[in-house]
Amino acid sequence: MISRKTSAILCGVLASYWLLSPIYAVWHFDEYASTAPLLVRYVLVPAALSLIVLCVGLLAPPRVATGVGIYGLSILMGLFLFEALLTVRSVPVRLSMLGQLSQQQSEAMAQREDMVRGFTLAQLNKLSGATKLREAVLSGFPKTQVVLCSGPDSVVSYRADRYGFNNPDALYETTRLESMLLGDSFVEGFCLPPEENMVSQLRREGIHAIGMGIRGNGPLTELATLGRFGPMFKPRHVFMVFFEGNDWENLQAELERPWLRPALAQSADYGTPSTANEMMQRAKSMMDDINSRPVTAADLFTKTEILRNFIALQQTFTRLGLIFPKATPAIPEFGEVLRRAKTMAIGWSGSFTLVYVPQLDRFIGPLPAAHAYEPLRTRVLGSASEAGVDVIDLTSALEKELQPETFYGPDGHFNSRGAAFAATILAAHLRGLAVVPSVANFRP
Repeated sequence: MISRKTSAILCGVLASYWLLSPIYAVWHFDEYASTAPLLVRYVLVPAALSLIVLCVGLLAPPRVATGVGIYGLSILMGLFLFEALLTVRSVPVRLSMLGQLSQQQSEAMAQREDMVRGFTLAQLNKLSGATKLREAVLSGFPKTQVVLCSGPDSVVSYRADRYGFNNPDALYETTRLESMLLGDSFVEGFCLPPEENMVSQLRREGIHAIGMGIRGNGPLTELATLGRFGPMFKPRHVFMVFFEGNDWENLQAELERPWLRPALAQSADYGTPSTANEMMQRAKSMMDDINSRPVTAADLFTKTEILRNFIALQQTFTRLGLIFPKATPAIPEFGEVLRRAKTMAIGWSGSFTLVYVPQLDRFIGPLPAAHAYEPLRTRVLGSASEAGVDVIDLTSALEKELQPETFYGPDGHFNSRGAAFAATILAAHLRGLAVVPSVANFRP
């Protein structure tokens, strides 16, 4: 005979798991419970499931309660097994993104003093101790071989140009630049051979373009980069590539950096490559020390949220279309970033355009999830409209494709096909072809 205690324990374990979500969401209210969709998804629904299961365990006949507990836990165990499979499959991708090298690759890297693993500008400035915008590091290390990602048989890297970006150095020997792209890893060309990234494929379209993107950049860092390098090259067209996946969070973090926030001021002193030379050398010295340490599996737990994501069944629910992005609080400074960037470009008779890049999660899963990403898109495009900035919205373009998810790689960045797709749209925009809706047609 099944005891009440057994059935209560089974249902209690199941109810406890579903209760984790509302507890975490309420604890991080601003991010996961501050809007109606988030409140329903992360608080009300899991709390209701937890309450129902708990009531069944305490009030229903033991046989019924035991059945609910066993079947519920079996389903939950199946979800965790599927999540474990997805996690194991993602480990090589995550380690590759962190720059893990094989023994042979590490030995080869140790023999080259000019080779460095990937970095962020926030990391470099923290290492160097920069306190002023004019002395801050706003580019990579010139003339170095930068590792983008690694695999078991090869390392994807690029030779940085004279300023530290992923461009052929010969581009600076020619006439006035037609286009400059500002951005993060999408512009840097994460995990793509140099000839396959978005900027290279834009050049293949006949556009004389350079990319000034470094992984981890956000809009404020990109504004500072434009302030430093824009007057040097005076490009006819400036594109700021905004990634839906993390640029809003990046901007929030950037506004907290005392050395970077002054980039918003009209009187900002953005400095030059020479004024940042001391900080650059200091950061390079410290990065050399970091590069000497191997990337291990332990870094997955200290540098990523792999454990939290596993408990939350992140990848499983994403594939079902049940993961909603964090809330997007208003950031008035974003509009100011756009206005300052546009003013700079106009100063040398150039133009400024915002490029909106949607994240992969928007397009996967059998359940429609695009609506969960619209609040951020509305904020970004609305800010651009108020600032009088044109927008190339790749969301609209990708939504017209039969399988938009095939334009992305396993790491969530554009693959070669996605980079070519974006480059074609940017090239058409520059040629005056109306292939994507402009901000003038957007209604927030």
